[in-house]
Amino acid sequence: MNISIFAAIGSQNLWDELIVKNEIKALREQYGKYTNFTVYSYDVSDPFIIDPYVKYVEYFPIWIKNPKNIFRNLKNFLTFLINTTLADLIVIWWGGIFFDNEGSSVSSPLNQWLFRTQLFKLFQKRVLFYGVWIHVTQEKNIEIIKKIFSYTKAEVTVRDNASHALLSKIGIDSKIILDPVFNDNNSKNSVLDESFLIKQINPQTFKISDLPSYDYSNKTVGIAFRKGYFENDILAISEIIEYLKNLWANIILIPNSVHPLDKESDDLYFLNNFAKQHNIEISENITKSYDIYKKRKIDICFAMRLHGIILAQVYKIPYMAFSYSKKTDEIIKIIKN
Repeated sequence: MNISIFAAIGSQNLWDELIVKNEIKALREQYGKYTNFTVYSYDVSDPFIIDPYVKYVEYFPIWIKNPKNIFRNLKNFLTFLINTTLADLIVIWWGGIFFDNEGSSVSSPLNQWLFRTQLFKLFQKRVLFYGVWIHVTQEKNIEIIKKIFSYTKAEVTVRDNASHALLSKIGIDSKIILDPVFNDNNSKNSVLDESFLIKQINPQTFKISDLPSYDYSNKTVGIAFRKGYFENDILAISEIIEYLKNLWANIILIPNSVHPLDKESDDLYFLNNFAKQHNIEISENITKSYDIYKKRKIDICFAMRLHGIILAQVYKIPYMAFSYSKKTDEIIKIIKN
């Protein structure tokens, strides 16, 4: 069995990497442990998952406007055609691939996805849209979405109610599935049997009095924030850090995304300023950040990133959820229920 996975990995985002890790695990359970995976990545030189049955290839196109990349892109296109021909199943992975915009400097290449899916149809390939997130508002993009998902050999699963509703509106059947990172700890027991959520907080209206009473003395608090969602990032985060230090807490900052090109999405670049200013520890990369959750090196987590919230729940770490968007609100609803 040969499966090609189109993922958004290779940009040092812990969420993206863990999605693929758990997606491969789920597909292996379905198709067998010797299934071969070809995973499309934006960085084939430094993979998060190393596995003898997982091969990484570079996307086509890569920086297509740069004439220096012409031969690189020709090679990548040929690789794409060969892998598509050999694949028994095409998986378009979990995540926010199809959207107009978000809080970063990267826009979604909807026309590239239209081009790819048209080729999948031409080769008559089975396609699984695996828990995708769709957030489009422009009418022209809704028409592109309809073309992408209108394929009789496609199974469509989404990760949220809004994506399901949008597809239903344009006549596409889909079903909602749970984020696969909820299975990251390999536990036989459901991680949703018990909620470890202490409180949900809106960062846009945050004030220090929103934090509930809690014994922070000699506890290690992990802070997993991203840029741009407090009314004033510098004031709010500095206030939280000083508040915790005054209550004798140990603090470690946890970047969940270390993006080499997009500073708006680079938590390490953003949080490092607070680490220096307040003389506190910070995780250096996403592997070490993952280790903090997995080995429960913190007693409580202040989580803003979606998978900071999920990993705290999965590894039974009490957490405050600083929910900044519909996608984090929906995950919290699932956890609460």
